[in-house]
Amino acid sequence: MRRYLSLVALVLLGLIVGPAQAGDSPLPLDEYWRRLQDTQTLVTTLQGESPESAAPKLVTAATEWEAVTAVSLPDGSVVAVDHTFLVTQLRANPPDLKKLNDLLAAMRSTHDAWPPPKHNAQDIRALENILARPEFQWQTDQPSLLEQWWRKLQEAFWRFVARLLPDQMIIDGNALGYIITGLGTLALLLVLAFAARSLFAGFAAEAEATLDGSDADEILTAETALKRAQTLSASGDYRAAVRYLYLSTLLLLDERGLLRYDRSLTNREYLRSVAHLPEVAGVLRDVVEVFDRVWYGYQPLDDASYSQFAARVAELRRQK
Repeated sequence: MRRYLSLVALVLLGLIVGPAQAGDSPLPLDEYWRRLQDTQTLVTTLQGESPESAAPKLVTAATEWEAVTAVSLPDGSVVAVDHTFLVTQLRANPPDLKKLNDLLAAMRSTHDAWPPPKHNAQDIRALENILARPEFQWQTDQPSLLEQWWRKLQEAFWRFVARLLPDQMIIDGNALGYIITGLGTLALLLVLAFAARSLFAGFAAEAEATLDGSDADEILTAETALKRAQTLSASGDYRAAVRYLYLSTLLLLDERGLLRYDRSLTNREYLRSVAHLPEVAGVLRDVVEVFDRVWYGYQPLDDASYSQFAARVAELRRQK
């Protein structure tokens, strides 16, 4: 880092101008610093002489510096240098020795900060040979047609979003990412909630092996479930009546061999099991939909609606 700061200092002094051109005879860096010190020593010794006596010696030094157009660094690289400003000061008439001394001192100050080389040209060549090995060579993968299409689609989407936003509204990438993530999370939660509700609504009403209350020891059959539904509907408990009426239907279809009643099956699985019986499947689907809305969805049911449900169940019970 100090080395590059020193190079910057030389640039500010108008010395380093870029890579050396073909035909330049580069001066080794050590020789460059030695010659710079010799020039400053010359200027110091001329402090007591008259301008007429000092000028020819300074012109000779200017000619020597004019011939230096490139410097070779320890790593083998060559940089071009331009000493026009220094040469102009050396050839000034009369010469300003104090200004020259300050200029040369500033140039030499870069030498004091110049670090010793850590790597020579041989080290650099060895590194280049290593980096030239196949394991260090790779090519950037070009995006596939699908990736290009997806990228264009994203760009079109963001352009559309930008048109929707007010001109004075600026959203950085992070904030926009948080907004999109939040909306995506909300959408995912809604989907999961809907799926969970559908899943729970799809379970068939569990057919209790025994009745509640005083009839706890009585085995539940299609007939007992029907009687239980009639009792509940007479008392106005249509929700429970729908449950037992639906349950009696499943048990009756099981007794007739039209489906297999199993408490672990869902309503949708019952429907699939009778899909080969269109007459049964169509009516059972209507019965299942009403049962799901009333039992799982807590949809209120009046006497007229219950009568319609009971009529559909009666139609289903007539299936042989």
